[in-house]
Amino acid sequence: MCFRQGCYVVMLELRRIIVWLCRIRRCRGFGIQSPWAYRIVRYVINEHYPYYAYGPLSEAYPAGSATARKLRELCLRLANHVRPRTVVEYGCADAALEAYVKAGCKSAEYVRPACECAGGLPVGVGFALIAPSEGFAGAFRSFADGAADGAVAVLFGIRRNKQARRLWRKIVAERAGVVTFDLYYCGLVFFDKKRFKQNYIINF
Repeated sequence: MCFRQGCYVVMLELRRIIVWLCRIRRCRGFGIQSPWAYRIVRYVINEHYPYYAYGPLSEAYPAGSATARKLRELCLRLANHVRPRTVVEYGCADAALEAYVKAGCKSAEYVRPACECAGGLPVGVGFALIAPSEGFAGAFRSFADGAADGAVAVLFGIRRNKQARRLWRKIVAERAGVVTFDLYYCGLVFFDKKRFKQNYIINF
């Protein structure tokens, strides 16, 4: 590893520690009144149980940082929780994600649509992984417009650039029928019209 790469890794780790300290009062579901949201935070988002697949997956797909590894493991737990028939990925460019998601739900079909048009989405999509890229806002709208109760979207890099921040603020403020979780490194959008709209800031 060259000096520049080493400095970059150190900077990422310092940022992770600072973010964690700033959100320390939001650990493990403290202060959350909703039993459903508490279970999501405690047993999905911040579950520390070592899933059986973590070891083999980390060996096959070494992560460049602790945050990248944690995000992959989160996707495994979410897939295990949602049990989707179909998973769609937009702009993530991470081959490891598919392996982690399939480890969480072996029966899921994993697809990467050529475009974000709603007509191109397969039937029964219950889980979406979306990263800031060209057309990512349209990709989210396509998924959200057809999302049934129980569907989940993971939006990576919600603070990466102005467009990503704008999309996340719009979802939190305006999108009806969703409960959102701000994990700083990504945002989770749970679709459920029966629940009160709420945004939770979580220490991840």
